[in-house]
Amino acid sequence: MKWLLISMFVSVVLAGGTAWLVTDWALHRHGESHAQDGADPDFHAWMHAHLDLTPEQHDLLEPVEAEFEQQRVRLRGEIRAAGLEVAAAISETSVDDVRMKAALARLNQAQGDLQRMTLEHFFAMKRYLRPAQAKRLLEWTHDSLTREH
Repeated sequence: MKWLLISMFVSVVLAGGTAWLVTDWALHRHGESHAQDGADPDFHAWMHAHLDLTPEQHDLLEPVEAEFEQQRVRLRGEIRAAGLEVAAAISETSVDDVRMKAALARLNQAQGDLQRMTLEHFFAMKRYLRPAQAKRLLEWTHDSLTREH
């Protein structure tokens, strides 16, 4: 039983690590510390330096960025709460317990929602860009996901 709990804990850690790797670029480069205007200074500067955004594009992208940040904060809170629930269940239940299964399902759902939302966000941004700009954004996204962390 002890090994079963340990393997379950390792699985949870690996699932969390996977979620982190996929969303790291958005959480730390794109959205972790926002400037006063609501955009990440590094990503915001990158967009202006590399995408040559027009003022109209900037205005169209601002609400997209604000909505993403609001949802990102909400999902990070859900992930944290679900992780705490899993941690509590590990010490109090068995792996087959209904509480453990529910906690893991909640954690996996929140992590998956954040991954999906992050990718949907970049595709939403792409709609407001010219083809050359969109290509550069997708290359940046690809490079961010494949970069060693």
